[in-house]
Amino acid sequence: MYNTIDNPWFLVEGAPAMPAPTVNLSATIDLDAPPERLWPLLSDTGRVDRAIGIPAFERSTPAPDLTFFVESHYLGFPVAWREYPYEWVFEQWHQVERAFEPPIPVRWLMTRTTLSPLPGDRTRVEVIVRFEPRGVLGRLAAPLYIGQKLMRDLLRAYRSFADLANAAGQVAPPPPRRPVVSEARLGLGAERLRELGVAAALVERLAAHLRTADDPDVVRMRPFALADAWGADRLEVLRLFLYATRAGLLDLEWDVLCPNCRGPSVRAPSLAELASDAHCGTCNVRYDVNFDESVELRFTVSADVREAADLSYCIGGPANTRHIVAQVWLPPHSVRELRFRLAPGDYRLRTRQMAAWARLRAAGGAGENAAHIRLGQDAIAVSAPDLAAGQVELTLENDADAGLLVILEQTAWSAQAVSAAFVTALDEFRQLFSAQVLAPGLGVAIRNLTFLFSDLKGSTMIYDTIGDTQAYARVRDHFEAMKAIIARRRGALVKTIGDAVMAVFPSAEDAVEASLEIQREFTAGQIARGDPPLRVKLGLHRGPCIAVNANDLLDYFGSTVNIAARVQNESAGGDVVVTPEVMGDPGVRQVLDRAAPAVETFRRELRGFSRTFTLSRLWVDGIAVEAAGEALELQRAQSAQR
Repeated sequence: MYNTIDNPWFLVEGAPAMPAPTVNLSATIDLDAPPERLWPLLSDTGRVDRAIGIPAFERSTPAPDLTFFVESHYLGFPVAWREYPYEWVFEQWHQVERAFEPPIPVRWLMTRTTLSPLPGDRTRVEVIVRFEPRGVLGRLAAPLYIGQKLMRDLLRAYRSFADLANAAGQVAPPPPRRPVVSEARLGLGAERLRELGVAAALVERLAAHLRTADDPDVVRMRPFALADAWGADRLEVLRLFLYATRAGLLDLEWDVLCPNCRGPSVRAPSLAELASDAHCGTCNVRYDVNFDESVELRFTVSADVREAADLSYCIGGPANTRHIVAQVWLPPHSVRELRFRLAPGDYRLRTRQMAAWARLRAAGGAGENAAHIRLGQDAIAVSAPDLAAGQVELTLENDADAGLLVILEQTAWSAQAVSAAFVTALDEFRQLFSAQVLAPGLGVAIRNLTFLFSDLKGSTMIYDTIGDTQAYARVRDHFEAMKAIIARRRGALVKTIGDAVMAVFPSAEDAVEASLEIQREFTAGQIARGDPPLRVKLGLHRGPCIAVNANDLLDYFGSTVNIAARVQNESAGGDVVVTPEVMGDPGVRQVLDRAAPAVETFRRELRGFSRTFTLSRLWVDGIAVEAAGEALELQRAQSAQR
């Protein structure tokens, strides 16, 4: 049994040398839902606190000992308390401890909720409340209030969440009172969305969500998370949110996320307000901002459409940091065992008090199901870093002279996050929000994007053969066709340079699909329409880059961009030349298996780079092979003369 009296968190300034008598309360209920369905709801401690009447905090100040000093009001009176870090183990238990300032008639209080599986997909939930009264009023009134009201309200909330866990199509608890909504503005915005071609079913789903969802569920919405809850296509829901912002239903903002707690350190309405680095007050760390993981796009209902209070009821509960599997306090020179389910993936074990960390990996198949982890003064040693996914046992041993808050977290970022790298590489975002650019002179790192460069082969001959007017029209039409294909494959045309195109894709798979479709369009497609085929040269490369503001447009620079441009020069026209970074992508391999292009591998030195590159040339469906072969022979001869 967890002993609150012995917990080092309570050795705080002003606490009595000897603990006063404590009050111990407990209750148990059985719920008709398994732990894996209950955990996301019962661990949402902010929503639970709101349901049982805990006041939202108005100000919180972090302290060096990892606690927060919280100030608020309750029944019109000012209240303040010191909140210690939440502890939890995924799908098993969570607890929090608070030390209250006078005149609250309780010195400190701990609540712990434990979930134990029962047969038949049921769960036994045990709630333990321990507290130390303050003064005569505390000894008389606190046990009655906490035992009769707080415990009753908490169990009632848990029962309602169990009903929600079993309700089909319900994703969150309903609001405690009817939201104030401008039906006229909501209806007008929905009509504008339908006129813009957004699917009517999605428009109705969004309108119903904005009309009936609880305040926390319409503030800083994540489109991909809602898409998953609705059973809808993620990109279609993101498109819905982008157009809804232009229609006045939503406001967008950029959250700059801490790499440790992954909470927002900065919230900005535009990219121009971002800086190259940020500071997290909770973790007391400064970090570089990158578009892949640091910057996430979220949406909030417009204040003109609905009133929604953006209040915080919980600082560090499990629902605030879903990537953390376990967070536990380990006293100095102590040992603690944890048993829990570990999903396949990569994990990091760290503490809040020292910089050292250790890697763990869980994979399917054979492997260890237990590991001993020794935490020293400045190092962490793991006996078996590679574990079998499933039930595991971790033995944590603290050799340090100080207590440690130990954290085991997934290293992969949430697949439900719409990163800045992803959304700014979408054509519709660039069209709808062309003013969303970085501040001049600021470059933000992106870890992985795929770049497409194209050029028209023999365009001078086209102008000479059919005249300037008709040639210009063909070149212009070729730009429009390429832009449509790129957008259809979830990419964005960044800019045109003469007869050339620069485009960007979040996915290498989509970039290859678009390239193959472009070549089909300008060979077989042109011939079918009675036009002579255009010879388009295409090159693809994937890797890190820098996003910048170039003449009030979001542009990209770096070696990856330069290599992609040089790879395009190796195209003969009618083919697609790609680098190993593209060919090695698992999604690209699936595309090539379906499309079955002829593949030729060759080595070439690219202008401006000292090393030799291994490149792959994709011939699309054997289209125009003879003509392309002639061009290729000419290009090889030219390369040999360099």
